[in-house]
Amino acid sequence: MADSSRIYVDACCRIPNAHLKDRTGFGKSACGVLIVDDKNMEYEFSKYLGDKTVPEAEFEGLIFALDKASEVLKRTQAVEVWMDSELVVKWMNKEYKLHRQHIKPLYDQATSLSQRFASIKYYHHSRETEFAKRVDKIADNEYKKHQK
Repeated sequence: MADSSRIYVDACCRIPNAHLKDRTGFGKSACGVLIVDDKNMEYEFSKYLGDKTVPEAEFEGLIFALDKASEVLKRTQAVEVWMDSELVVKWMNKEYKLHRQHIKPLYDQATSLSQRFASIKYYHHSRETEFAKRVDKIADNEYKKHQK
């Protein structure tokens, strides 16, 4: 049995013409969540997020993940959150100061939801790890459901 539960979360944000100068910073977004509890039971969730910037999509995914985790996990548990967004992980761990004011309400909401658990730690992982690939696929499948 694991000591803590793990939450894996990823957001996909497809920005049209992302390689072009002066392109829009918004794209269609979705998120995927995989929760593994302390008994190794797995729970999958996904949500279409609509038009977002990449940081907004990552934070919206985190908020969705924390909310879903509070439904399936005991609030007395230690929780690990794993994301491939190094920026969001560093913001949540207070390693980077948050300067983007439009992100602050999302950060505040994620911080508030984090308090639902006995303890929480945020970790960055490579997109190449097994769980990163699984949660990426969950997000991608949700994204595809909402495309023409």
